[in-house]
Amino acid sequence: MRFLNTILLVLILIVAGGAAAFYYFNTSGRQASSTQALEPVKPVVAAPIFLALDPFTVTIPGDRGSQILYTEITLRLNELDSHTTLVQYMPEVRNRVLAELAQHTASELQTTEGRNLLATRLKKVLSASFHPHLNNPGISSVLFTAFVIQ
Repeated sequence: MRFLNTILLVLILIVAGGAAAFYYFNTSGRQASSTQALEPVKPVVAAPIFLALDPFTVTIPGDRGSQILYTEITLRLNELDSHTTLVQYMPEVRNRVLAELAQHTASELQTTEGRNLLATRLKKVLSASFHPHLNNPGISSVLFTAFVIQ
């Protein structure tokens, strides 16, 4: 009889331990998943696409006669196709930039508004089609990485 009581007690302890383990692991999983659900989902941000143009040196009219404008320009692009197009048509890109730079005066470009206007005009000029069968390049911004007038 004593042997049966011992076996019964061991079985009760095993069942109670199993039930406790089941409850512990079941509630821990729910808390972890509810914690994960509360964390905000981080948006995937695409890497920016930049195209640095070789430096430009242009003679522009100034208050004291001709002055020299030295500038470095980097384009921020919307997609890789625009990068490919601009690289393929780089001589025409540079020609368009030089033509636009030569239309401005030194006093105009020494102001913030003048540089912003130039960036807007360059974006418009470079966003025009380079070939009738190609899409227009998607340029999101024109960045001046160096800008010196002497």
